[in-house]
Amino acid sequence: MPIQLKIREDLSLNDLVSFKRAGFLVFKTPHVGNWYPNNLACAALGIPMKVVDSTKGCLDHNFHPHCVIVNGTRAQIAEENALTSHTKVTRVHEHTADRFKIGASVSETHMQALRELFPELEMLTVSGYLKENSGRVLELLEVLTQHDHSIWERYVREDGMTEARHARQWIVVNASGVCGTNGSNCGWVSPNIANILMDVTIDPLLFNTDIVYELSGPDMYKYIGQLMPKLNELYEVVRQKLWPELPQTVTLNLVPVANMRFAVLAHRRQALEELVEVLKTVSVFENGIGDRINSVSDRKKFICQIVNERNVLRDRLREVLRACPDPFYDIYDGTFFSQYDLLSCSESLFIHPWALETPVGVLSDLVRIARGCLPA
Repeated sequence: MPIQLKIREDLSLNDLVSFKRAGFLVFKTPHVGNWYPNNLACAALGIPMKVVDSTKGCLDHNFHPHCVIVNGTRAQIAEENALTSHTKVTRVHEHTADRFKIGASVSETHMQALRELFPELEMLTVSGYLKENSGRVLELLEVLTQHDHSIWERYVREDGMTEARHARQWIVVNASGVCGTNGSNCGWVSPNIANILMDVTIDPLLFNTDIVYELSGPDMYKYIGQLMPKLNELYEVVRQKLWPELPQTVTLNLVPVANMRFAVLAHRRQALEELVEVLKTVSVFENGIGDRINSVSDRKKFICQIVNERNVLRDRLREVLRACPDPFYDIYDGTFFSQYDLLSCSESLFIHPWALETPVGVLSDLVRIARGCLPA
């Protein structure tokens, strides 16, 4: 297979920062909207962002782009059924009235807030990416359409409302244009599978590399396996018919980082540090069970001992979780703190160093244990 997919739970955020500094292609693909602490932490670390703006508020339950989230409260400020890239502010929110003005672009206003927080961050919306790379993007989409016209499913009007449409020929697509390319504000919506293919074709060509590190949120690493047969098929088509200089194989290292949740507002630092100390103890305990059980003669007695020790640790974990539930925000209900909290209170973000150096797979295991101890 030309695209070698690897789910890399063995890597830490510090590893990815090091790879980026060494010149590797490293990026994350959050959506336009309210960034929860995990994304804010990645941005603070300087991880480049390719920000998806072809979503809709009614469907995007991770970033709630049609809303503004402040103090853990979500308030709607715009139409939820239009494409985020086209949505305009229709309501004023008391805490962000100076920022979200009636008629302003919701996407651009969200992005401007992030630029203020992270002025040095490499960050571009997908629409901006399509515009910057219009030549290559259109070449790629033409070849994909000639191979499989069924990839086209959505058309967006100037008002941001989308229609289900299908195009059987490139001449049909090209006549209306692809939204975002050459600055176009309407037209066909670039298919998701084509956008993912760009990550392993156009970007490697730009960086002259055959290794990609992409940070996944809570969803992509789960569904991408289903897309791999099609992605591999299309990669070969593009390499044979368009860009023979593409590497025969490209390694896509997909790193599920959503459970690197240990970032809080600065005034919550002490509470987070106490929670982390207990989680570190839990980690040492769980990892040591295998070695301990191999050295005992009475396994039944040992198992009872382990259960008792685990219960004591779980009680301690419940205690610190009552004081610091912060990392276990629910992105779907929008009760997390966002970029607007950091901007409104001028408070810094504290990211626990242990969480940066710990592999994301270990963090995921500990988050699962902690969630089981959260108060009902």
